[in-house]
Amino acid sequence: MRRAPASLDMLLLAGGALVAYLLLGPILTIPRHIPLNYNEGWNAYFDSRAANMETGPLYPGSDSLVFNNYPPLSFYLVGAFGRFVVGDMIVAGRIVALLSLLASAGLLGLCIRHLGGSVRGGLTGSVVFLLFAGTFFREYLAMDDPQWLAHALMLGGLATLLRGHRSGTLPARDVVMAALLVLAGGFVKHSLVGIPLAATLWLAWFHPRSAVIWVATAMAGLGAGLLLTRLADGHAAFDDVLRHHRIFRLWRLVKALGRLVPLLPMGIIAVVLWRDRGRRDPAVLFAGLFTLIAVVTGAVQRLGEGVYYNAHFETLIALCLMTGLAVSRVTSTGFDIRDHAFGQGALAIFAILPLIVTAPWQIGRAWDDIAARHARERLWQPTIARLAATSGPAACEMLSLCYWAHKPFTIDFFNLNQSIMTGGSIAAFQSMTEHHRLGMIEYRPGSSIHEDALRKFGHDPLIDIVGPFYTPVQAGPDGIVLLAARDPA
Repeated sequence: MRRAPASLDMLLLAGGALVAYLLLGPILTIPRHIPLNYNEGWNAYFDSRAANMETGPLYPGSDSLVFNNYPPLSFYLVGAFGRFVVGDMIVAGRIVALLSLLASAGLLGLCIRHLGGSVRGGLTGSVVFLLFAGTFFREYLAMDDPQWLAHALMLGGLATLLRGHRSGTLPARDVVMAALLVLAGGFVKHSLVGIPLAATLWLAWFHPRSAVIWVATAMAGLGAGLLLTRLADGHAAFDDVLRHHRIFRLWRLVKALGRLVPLLPMGIIAVVLWRDRGRRDPAVLFAGLFTLIAVVTGAVQRLGEGVYYNAHFETLIALCLMTGLAVSRVTSTGFDIRDHAFGQGALAIFAILPLIVTAPWQIGRAWDDIAARHARERLWQPTIARLAATSGPAACEMLSLCYWAHKPFTIDFFNLNQSIMTGGSIAAFQSMTEHHRLGMIEYRPGSSIHEDALRKFGHDPLIDIVGPFYTPVQAGPDGIVLLAARDPA
């Protein structure tokens, strides 16, 4: 009996060391002018607008070439942090994202403990979560995006809700606070429904009185939040978020399933735990509901163009919750999977088997993030400098480049393309290019923006409009091209 905990302890120590190594590159990249993702500049511009309305409205309305389909809370939080503490919205967003990821890991372990899991089970869930976040979902490490902030708030709400689970009583104050924290997460990212739905169903079954308090608090908080949004941002906030145009394609389900493959061992653990204990163990029932809802809603969200694998983060969290509970419930005869008995250490190894198989590549990729960051930043400097030296406004597909060049937010190319593909007008963009109102345009010919248009129309409406009036003047990293206005003939 002593060997299993000792072996698990060694695995947890090794896993913690690997997590530190995986995080090092992204942490060192935080202050660097290296564009990581389209989302970074997009969030930075709206963070700036939330912090200073003189830079433009947070919700510009349907007649704008700038689109905002996110709830407002993250923009106000990161905007204030960026304006009054950091001075750079992208750096501020990266810091918030990193801290939120770490908070999510800690809160996940706390949820496992509140559901009756052991200390080792809680640590296993947290470490496995960080290992997968740092490998198969690495692009979101310390990236300026509100995703992890939303998860941290919702997990904070869940941990608060479950605090009294072991004693069998859920104090009303905990239920109220939990509902408000989960609601706050929804005002950061409104597509996260796994925890709210699972908690509501679970409370209705096991704690009906608490369910009434939970729903009443959520409805009251939602009404207050919507009223504050209306007062602060006007009716345009609801139009921009609720009437946002997006293309959905069934074939994108293949991408969704592909991203879930590394989670299969944890999925097997979840199925076995549910089969053995789901009907009689309220903790496993909750985790199972959460997992099922997360898998289904994540796959549906991936059908939308521009929806990346972050749609599966709820699935990752739910499966790590199940894995932590499974490790906690290993008996003296082991955890049985198809007639094979797994001890705690073996079960943890089984959960991270895809990571072990790909370890050489994952470790090499993490080292490249550490070693190549100076060279990567130098590669981007000429592009940023050229944009900054351009007179007048500019437009960038990689919005962080224009942000660091201190250019105003003029065009959101991705969402403009989605609008065009769903029947929106292109007249405003056409007028802007014909009259040379943009000093420079940055674009990447092979990006999904242009590939999506080519698939739908057989040609690219954006480039068709730009081509006669702008000409390439400079190439940059990752295949980007800078276009300057042609001299009138």
